[in-house]
Amino acid sequence: MKRYTAFSMCTLMALMIASPAMAQGTATGPSTAHTADSANQAGYAGGPNDLINGPGPYPIDLDVGGLPWRKAFAADPATGYFSGGSFNLFEEVINVGTESWDGWVENLIPGAIGAAWLGVSDIRVNGVSIAFNTTITGSLLTVDGFSTLVLPGDTLELDKQMFTTANVIGPGNAVTLLSIQQFPIPEPASAALIGLGGLMVLGKRRADRSVG
Repeated sequence: MKRYTAFSMCTLMALMIASPAMAQGTATGPSTAHTADSANQAGYAGGPNDLINGPGPYPIDLDVGGLPWRKAFAADPATGYFSGGSFNLFEEVINVGTESWDGWVENLIPGAIGAAWLGVSDIRVNGVSIAFNTTITGSLLTVDGFSTLVLPGDTLELDKQMFTTANVIGPGNAVTLLSIQQFPIPEPASAALIGLGGLMVLGKRRADRSVG
């Protein structure tokens, strides 16, 4: 019975490690600042329109043990005005790691403007639109089931929409409009290897204890 219980616990923990929800980090855990485009009610993370972190795609390396990428969007101090309504978010990142991605997770943290996810209009890998699944649960946005995996070296672009409920009056109000924490999801094969690695580590620890 004890052997069966130990095996079950190891298997369960391996599956937990392999699940997308556990892949909550990047290798560097970057924290970046972005100036929102008040004229177009939009924000840009990576790419030519990101005047702070662009013009190329922003580098992201998946790491289960790391922290998520944390982004903060602030109002332009020269204009500062945002009206309630739609807010479009455009992201362009490059996979600089060794694992392939099958999805992307974002946790929205409203700041000066109340905000909620509306949806995802398009996702592109190396400039080509792909099929995907979208799930919105409160502040959490998950896109997965990519019809084309994001391989190491590939560029991923995501076009997303939010609904905002408050105004920020400017100029001079360089306040944080909203923040987002996000990370990629590994493809199933990579996730299985991560889980197998966890199972092997747990098994070795159990064997070491038996020898001792």
